[in-house]
Amino acid sequence: MACLTQQAELNKEPDMKEDGGMTDESRQRNAENQDAAPRPAPRSLIQNQSLAQKPINLVSPGSAGTTGARDPGVVPVSVSNGCLKPPLPQAVVQPEDRGFPPSQPWFPPQQSPSKRRAAADVLFDSFASDGRINVNQFFEAIWSSGLHRSDPRLRECFFHLRKLQDAEGSVDRNTFHRCVTGFVSLILKALQGRFVIPDFSTFTEETQKLFSRCRQLSSVQEKEKECMDSTKWGVSICTVDGQRLSLGDWSGSLVLGEGSWPLVYGVAVDLLGSELIHRYVAVEEYSRYDSPFTLTKTGIPHSPLTETGAIVTTSLLQLAGRLCAEEEEKYDSVLNVIRRLCNKEHANLNCTSYQSSRKASVRLHALSFYLQEKKCFPEKVDINAALDLMLQCSSTEVTCESGAAMAASLANGGLCPLSGDQVLSPAATRSLLSMMQVAGMKDYSTTFRYKTSVPAVSSSHGSLLAVVPGVLGLMAFSPELDACGNPWRAVHFCQELISTFQLHSFDIRTPFRQILAYRQWKAESEGYQIMNVLLAAFKGDVQSLRRYFLSGVDVNAVDYDGRSALHVAAAEGHTDVIRFLLENAGANPALKDRWGSSPLQEARRHNKDSAVQLLQGAV
Repeated sequence: MACLTQQAELNKEPDMKEDGGMTDESRQRNAENQDAAPRPAPRSLIQNQSLAQKPINLVSPGSAGTTGARDPGVVPVSVSNGCLKPPLPQAVVQPEDRGFPPSQPWFPPQQSPSKRRAAADVLFDSFASDGRINVNQFFEAIWSSGLHRSDPRLRECFFHLRKLQDAEGSVDRNTFHRCVTGFVSLILKALQGRFVIPDFSTFTEETQKLFSRCRQLSSVQEKEKECMDSTKWGVSICTVDGQRLSLGDWSGSLVLGEGSWPLVYGVAVDLLGSELIHRYVAVEEYSRYDSPFTLTKTGIPHSPLTETGAIVTTSLLQLAGRLCAEEEEKYDSVLNVIRRLCNKEHANLNCTSYQSSRKASVRLHALSFYLQEKKCFPEKVDINAALDLMLQCSSTEVTCESGAAMAASLANGGLCPLSGDQVLSPAATRSLLSMMQVAGMKDYSTTFRYKTSVPAVSSSHGSLLAVVPGVLGLMAFSPELDACGNPWRAVHFCQELISTFQLHSFDIRTPFRQILAYRQWKAESEGYQIMNVLLAAFKGDVQSLRRYFLSGVDVNAVDYDGRSALHVAAAEGHTDVIRFLLENAGANPALKDRWGSSPLQEARRHNKDSAVQLLQGAV
């Protein structure tokens, strides 16, 4: 930098006189540059041209306006009536101007065709038998990783393989290449165990046990009048890699209610920036024992997750440039965000809930009048339209499965793991999750944050949406509420899930992090890898052996006694393992241990006749 500065000073010296004036040469050069510069169009031509208005998309970060102060599409906002809040900027700042990092592409860089074909060859060889591969066996191995059968990323591959398989349900190498090469990266990641939850079967088993225990719990305060829906209990989980698990009554529709407030806040932050939003809404906890007609010391609502804060936050969406002219289109824009977060799964307006809440909105109107009297709204905001939009967002219905996909998108930094769509910017997602952690669980927020450390938001309709950043998102539904207005069964399940799999943010020096234990297993010692391979051969676990083989582990590696996986499988008589090691993994049947025994001799010694026949054909 110093060298550049010195060079710049040297360049300036010939252009200046001793008294600081410019030399004749510099004046002539500047005049030539001005003549060469492009001239602006006449003012009359500019006025006659119709200004091209850029399309505005609610969910595109920073697309609500332009940065030019003279943009005719942005109406300047005045503070002529003594509003207590600072004046608003005349234009909405783009995320790039706010310092937001550009969105990263979801899919990894495209591999060359030769590399993808080579990877498909390895994949084919790991499943092939007599030059063909069984389609059912291939997809069952993929589904065991946690991916759903309706995963949109593999839908086309699944369809073509099913269509081109023969009567026996198998395909040859060329057909396999045609159908799988374009999806080989995701398939290899699933089969190699490189998802955020590598051992999804164990995770599913433990989660099912926890779900059953929570179903058997009874409320501390039994209600005198039993509700027909009180027995409903459903949970759905989706990881940042698209692994999914749904249990119980997960398919029923449920209304978001207060669960929509963080999403509206995230959209507002994405469009306007957190600095502008928090001029009108604070970031504080709020107790239900305080009067709802209570503001902070600075005269603004406590947080966007209270009734007063949700009203003000929804009204701020009207400042987002040319958002939408009609009220219905404004809700459609917000609903579009929700649908993109959940990969266009079930998310619609519940008209019955909307009409009933609209008839019983006297409380919200009273709060809006109070906020208006305290000058909490920005100028030129239609308060009735804001209330109606808030009721529509609160009446949005989803299922546990679509809600879990939405939570997974938030856990993935606003990027939907099922579609690769960057719905919300990372900065807006961070603000949204921080707000959920501060005040998402009402009066129980501090205790819940202490026990789990994860952002969550609950609804009086019985839903709970929780996000473990970088790992998973879940939505649970149970209509029975506790004293704080949270679904107590869902709260208990979430706390036990975090404790069981040690997902607390401060579980740092724990001896074993169950859910993430094998994420970096390739970096483990060679001896530990050999132990895993031999243990899988001893148990007859072909799926684990295939995962190790696809990840580059040498199946001919031996322990201190010189015994390989083929020795162990022959001694135990696991014919499936022997067949996989010989036909697919290329194991050496002639290896001998420290006592000079081959796998064939091990099979004979333990009287494993079927293993002897397989090994005799390979020797």
